[in-house]
Amino acid sequence: MHLGTKQDSHLFYWNPIWGYYLSRNVMRPLASFLPVSLASFLTFLVSGALHDLAVSIVELKTIIFFTPWFGLMGLIVVVSKRAGLSYGHVSWPVRALINSSFILVSLGLMYFVEKLYT
Repeated sequence: MHLGTKQDSHLFYWNPIWGYYLSRNVMRPLASFLPVSLASFLTFLVSGALHDLAVSIVELKTIIFFTPWFGLMGLIVVVSKRAGLSYGHVSWPVRALINSSFILVSLGLMYFVEKLYT
């Protein structure tokens, strides 16, 4: 998600090229027959799986870290959107702090869970 976005549901602006690919080739096709919230969540999972695949190729071993992490972030996005969470009325630095907090808390939770199972 773009750090200064007014809603965390504007996730695809973080990396414009990757976001365009995800939006055009994953999100939109899924949203044509699934609820948008489920399509969003699945798009996060696809992005995470592709990140895991890239790291697995580089490391020459199976990595499954990004898929659950991105899934968690997708869940946060879906829940916050459903709850109507918007912080467009606050300054850019505050929005960046909120969005960074979502990313860092979910990352910390993933590291915690990873330690439980390794």
